[in-house]
Amino acid sequence: MKKNKDLEVVNQFDAKELDQAIDQQLEQTESSKKRLRISELKKSFSETKLFNFTKGKVWPILLPFFVVMIVLIILPLISIVVYAIVQPTGNSIMFKISLENFIKFFTTSNIFVAMMLSIAYAVVSSIICVVVGYPIALMMANTRSKILTRNMWVLVTMPIWISMLLKVLGLQSFFYLVSPTTIGTPIAIIVGMVYMFLPFAITPIYNALESRTLDLEEAAKDLGMSSHKTFWSITFRGSIPGVITGFTLVIVQAATSLIVVHYLGDGKINLIASVIESYFFKGNNFGFGAAISAVLTVLIFLVIVIGRVISNRFEFKGGKKKWRNSSRVAISQ
Repeated sequence: MKKNKDLEVVNQFDAKELDQAIDQQLEQTESSKKRLRISELKKSFSETKLFNFTKGKVWPILLPFFVVMIVLIILPLISIVVYAIVQPTGNSIMFKISLENFIKFFTTSNIFVAMMLSIAYAVVSSIICVVVGYPIALMMANTRSKILTRNMWVLVTMPIWISMLLKVLGLQSFFYLVSPTTIGTPIAIIVGMVYMFLPFAITPIYNALESRTLDLEEAAKDLGMSSHKTFWSITFRGSIPGVITGFTLVIVQAATSLIVVHYLGDGKINLIASVIESYFFKGNNFGFGAAISAVLTVLIFLVIVIGRVISNRFEFKGGKKKWRNSSRVAISQ
């Protein structure tokens, strides 16, 4: 009787549940084996000389960044300087160091004027990008709906996804349809630069506005400060680092833009980028083209340094307390 009851219990046991239990047991066994292997590998690696050499150090993480910087930025800059100051002597393999190319740059009025015009176009385009981009960034930062903010962010960054050449050709076609005489004028160049680089001005301004604290703005309004004064005394002051960053990003790209000048200038406006291209690829004068590139690089570097210094005055010097104190002074007034 007892054996028959045991058989009935076994028969009533669900075979699927038995299979599931076996599978779960196997999975637990496999996972425990994997964890054991991983722990053994970690232990063996922690005992190696490489681990002990890099333990607690930051440079292994930054090593890929430095490699990219050296290969893609530092070495090309060094090659430009070498081309600018080293000249071949006749048909021999002898070279001489000379500053003739730099002297030629500063004594050639047309090229110097092209450099100044490039900076002027870049400054005007950067100012327009900041003026147009600031309200857009402020609206994005003040929008409470996350879905609306994401959609606006997609619309702002969408031009970056499109090829620069396609965008310029599309703008050129638009000008030919609406006003063909605009091609080859400063208006076409500035509109093209603003169209190309506006997202680069909006992004840092939005980040600065998004990360700001709203306590001071609410306190200012509670104490009777007008919305206009609250904006200029608190909101705008706190976003100045983002404004400087956006201005710098735009001016650096606009000053070296070649495609915009080539397709929207129609050969009537020659800025420094087209001059450098002509000496490198058409005039076959690599030395002089490299000298112009070196001077332009120094000017861009100075712009970046000046922008960084101004940004640091508002962002780091005195920390947040400085702006909080100045904002409190404005509120008390």
